[in-house]
Amino acid sequence: MGRIKDKQIKFWATEKEFNLIKKKVEESKLKQNDFLLKCALEKKIFVIDDLQKIFVELKRQGVNLNQLARAVNQGELNLNTEKLEKELEETWRLLRQLIQKIL
Repeated sequence: MGRIKDKQIKFWATEKEFNLIKKKVEESKLKQNDFLLKCALEKKIFVIDDLQKIFVELKRQGVNLNQLARAVNQGELNLNTEKLEKELEETWRLLRQLIQKIL
């Protein structure tokens, strides 16, 4: 005996999104309902809390790094960059680790 499907879900899409979904449904050779259920139920979704905060912090670090580089290049600042380089390497290592979990 098959499943009783007694609930309906609707959502809105742009024309471009709609056409892309239709194309993917056709390519899959599944019924639209089966295709959408498969996509929704079998794909793992990752939610990264405060991702926007990470981007803001990276932008701040980039701005600060540019200001330091400008000051060093203009001879206004004598800077030992070893600690800074290690911290940046660690930041990028953690970001790559996060990306690998998502992929």
